[in-house]
Amino acid sequence: MQRSTDKIRRDDIIRRERASKMLMRKRTVRRRIILIAVMALIIVAFAAAGILIYKFHPVFLKNKVVNQELKEAFDPEDNIRYVVGGKASQVEVTGEVDTSTTGDYPVEYRFRSQKTKVTVRVRDTIAPELTVKSYVTDLAEELKPEFFVEEVTDASEVSVKFEEDESFTEPGTFDINIVAEDKAGNSTVKTAQVTLEKDETAPEIQGADDITIMQGRTLDFLSGVTVRDNMDPAPVVEVDHNQVDLNAPGTYTAVYKAKDRSGNETTLERKIVVKKNEELTQKIVYLTFDDGPSENTGKILDILKEYNVKATFFVTGNNQKYNNLMKRAHDEGHTVGLHTYSHNYKEVYASEDAYFKDLQKISDLVEQVTGEKSYVIRFPGGSSNTVSAEYSKGLMTILTKKVQEKGYQYFDWNCDSTDASGNNVPVDKLIKNATSCSSQHINILMHDTDAKDTTVEALPKIIEHYRAAGYTFKGITVDSYSAHHGVNN
Repeated sequence: MQRSTDKIRRDDIIRRERASKMLMRKRTVRRRIILIAVMALIIVAFAAAGILIYKFHPVFLKNKVVNQELKEAFDPEDNIRYVVGGKASQVEVTGEVDTSTTGDYPVEYRFRSQKTKVTVRVRDTIAPELTVKSYVTDLAEELKPEFFVEEVTDASEVSVKFEEDESFTEPGTFDINIVAEDKAGNSTVKTAQVTLEKDETAPEIQGADDITIMQGRTLDFLSGVTVRDNMDPAPVVEVDHNQVDLNAPGTYTAVYKAKDRSGNETTLERKIVVKKNEELTQKIVYLTFDDGPSENTGKILDILKEYNVKATFFVTGNNQKYNNLMKRAHDEGHTVGLHTYSHNYKEVYASEDAYFKDLQKISDLVEQVTGEKSYVIRFPGGSSNTVSAEYSKGLMTILTKKVQEKGYQYFDWNCDSTDASGNNVPVDKLIKNATSCSSQHINILMHDTDAKDTTVEALPKIIEHYRAAGYTFKGITVDSYSAHHGVNN
């Protein structure tokens, strides 16, 4: 009986164990099925996400706001982290970024259907690079921070200043802090040295040599005179020439005084010898002909030769087929002066440099043709012209001084035949206008062009009128009476 009971128990235990193992196998199978299902869902999800990313958001950027340094190159590809299914070079970028100017610039990245807007912030965040130098000066000079700057560079505008207000009253060598600050407020500070010396050396005057000048000539007493000082780059120079009379022959003294900022002073006496000019006591007519040579030049020269009088031809470079007549005029004792090479007001009066380039060309031409350099000139339109102001304000004020500094003399006129008013002006009118003048020195304006036939016809009567009035006729030289108009520009 006992055995039967034990057997029943063992069988029951075996059944339970089998049932438990069966349940565990079922659970394991169920877990595996669930895991497989989850993994399948994850794979599907990733695949779906990949497809969505590939199609709708394939470009991944590093920043939506890009900080860009002023004046450094901007490369939009640098902001692309990676591109799904493509390359950074395939991404289209639109929008202009001006790295030379600070500001916020909108940029758009496009790839397939994706559009992403980015703001590029151009800023100056780098401090200036500053190199300083030592500076030596005297106690009188006002120190400026620029004196100590060897070099300063930055992407934007830079100003320099002293870190503190500096004031020195004794000689010596001192440290001084220089601040370079850019427009964005970035700054660099460097220490320089200033050496202050006591200046006891007077300026030196150069170029004020003794001079001989013809009576009646003008003299710029400071022309060619320079003053040099060991410390002061711009010492003051004054000249007292109140006792010098350029209209009376004699020997005079002009006194020059130069003073530097430290108060050191130099005095120099300059001897001015005024040589007697015989022309100033004579009654003279200067016949002048502008704009030649021309086909009429030969006719004019024939008349001058017939009456045994001399004249002046202010020539141009516009009609060089008659240059042989220019040479004839010179060889027959007439003055060949410089008018202009081109006679184009716009070109000649464009600037000081333009005028002197033109003057050099006509000077070279005259010297080449005649074998002699000419120093007498007539400005196109005269020194009183206002047309030059259309091209260069204040030009005539400069030119009238500069030409004399270069050794030239310019000549206007104080008697106008009015033949410039048109072609074929009636002969009687030309004679009347040209003989209406009565000063001691008469400078008559006439013209020598192909169209001035009536000027040629009027010339004999003009000569006869002034000869009967006791005048002589001379060609102009640099020492001749110079009729100067008032300068209007």
